Amino acid sequence: MRLLRARVAPIWLAAACAHGGPGPRGPTAAVRGEIEQAEIAEQARHHDVARTHYQRAIAAARDPGSIAFARHEYAETLVTWGEAPEARAQLEIAVTANPADASVWHDLGLLRHGAGDDPGAIQALLRAETLVPSDARPRTALAALYWKRGDKRNAAREYRGLLELELPDRVRAKVQWALAELAKP
Repeated sequence: MRLLRARVAPIWLAAACAHGGPGPRGPTAAVRGEIEQAEIAEQARHHDVARTHYQRAIAAARDPGSIAFARHEYAETLVTWGEAPEARAQLEIAVTANPADASVWHDLGLLRHGAGDDPGAIQALLRAETLVPSDARPRTALAALYWKRGDKRNAAREYRGLLELELPDRVRAKVQWALAELAKP
């Protein structure tokens, strides 16, 4: 997931912290094995081999946790290859397979924004926020997106929500700065 967040837009970098697991049940050993092989191939810059392993993982995925995991992992790599529309399609399938995976909703929100679908991005990020209220990533992304769209009221609401979470002092100071800026006429 680190690569997906690093490649989308700089506005979203502040939203990139840790992500949750694949959902209630993890992927099967076969799916995990194909993903591991894909990552090894990708590290060696054998993109065609990596793609084959990702596609095998998707083909082997039969349960919701495996489907969501395989497609989320593939989407992350697709973004690094410059294939954001296909990555978005993979994430749309992943959230259908496991609608309780906040990290997939978060990443889908980032890609929807990147594709110019801000209403869809807001919907996905709100879903991620609802699923894991203690995760700062969707709140940070929503605050930035609302502010960018000129919606200061909702941006401030998200920043105030961030102040209720445990944040490093440096991040807390930036959130307080943002609230001060938003309060200006």
